[in-house]
Amino acid sequence: MSAGAINALHLAAFRGNLEEATADLEGQWRSLTTQQVFRSDPLTVLRTGIVWGYTLLSGGSRLGPRARSLVDTEPLRRFLRRAVDPRGIEENIRDGVLRAAAVSATSYQTGQTITFVHGDPSMAMWERPHRRAVRDRLTVQHVMASSALPLVFPAERLDGHFYGDGSIRQSAPLAPAVHLGADRILAVSARYARNTEEARHPVIEGYPPPAQVVGLLFNSIFLDTLDADSVRLDRMNHLLERCGDGGDPGGAFRRIELLLLRPSRDLGSLASEYADRLPRIIRYLAGGLGSREGRTADFVSYLLFEEAYLTRLMELGEEDAEAQWDRIQRFLGWGPPQST
Repeated sequence: MSAGAINALHLAAFRGNLEEATADLEGQWRSLTTQQVFRSDPLTVLRTGIVWGYTLLSGGSRLGPRARSLVDTEPLRRFLRRAVDPRGIEENIRDGVLRAAAVSATSYQTGQTITFVHGDPSMAMWERPHRRAVRDRLTVQHVMASSALPLVFPAERLDGHFYGDGSIRQSAPLAPAVHLGADRILAVSARYARNTEEARHPVIEGYPPPAQVVGLLFNSIFLDTLDADSVRLDRMNHLLERCGDGGDPGGAFRRIELLLLRPSRDLGSLASEYADRLPRIIRYLAGGLGSREGRTADFVSYLLFEEAYLTRLMELGEEDAEAQWDRIQRFLGWGPPQST
């Protein structure tokens, strides 16, 4: 699930200062359970299994229902409607607290990544062959679309199109912030920076089970592109420095400061320690896909929404932020300049 879209909507819509917004957001995450994200009762899971079985064996027949997703995320929609009032975005823009908020989703019909922008009318939109921006008022529907894991969570319908997670074809995840005028970007990655030895060490022995393959595919979609885009941004900054003037401030070619924060632990490995907190039927099915066969549980980490795991994630984030607080302060301009 795309936690970024949920966090962005909450922070953009909250009517209060950043400290209050963060505290409220933390409380919402701590209250979340798997049952508030997707239906995991045995009857629903059995019904879904029957529909998928029929879909695979029907040969394309339209006589019965067609499978759309592995789980039903209607509980998440209800949770978000209780937790967030999107009308606060317009009020924050009107009061000058916020310039714009944006979330991205992928149109399954066209294959384009669409960035929905709720912001000042004077802000210019953009269009590229595989991605474009449109003006809209952000709602819970946009977040549901942005967080729809392919095949796992159902696609969300917006303006006649069905959308899935915005990272599916988003090769430049930093681009929306750049187009919206950012000159500094604070990005949080969920990828642990393995050293050379760790990267060479197998996390599973023998033939890879489906859970390992799906987890790897999801990581390539949701984690790899941010790494690649940050490298491109660094190279562009270096090129502009070599040109001598740092580019055109506010223009298309300008220096953009980037601070990319990463977890100090592999989140797939951390998820494996809490996999037994999943609802029994989901744990059983994930085990059938081979989720217990490796030293990491990347696939499980995309389905794990239990208090103990979420609390540990937030604690880890706080510990990592404290460990890098000097860098964060300098980046935000809150501390003394870095000595050369």
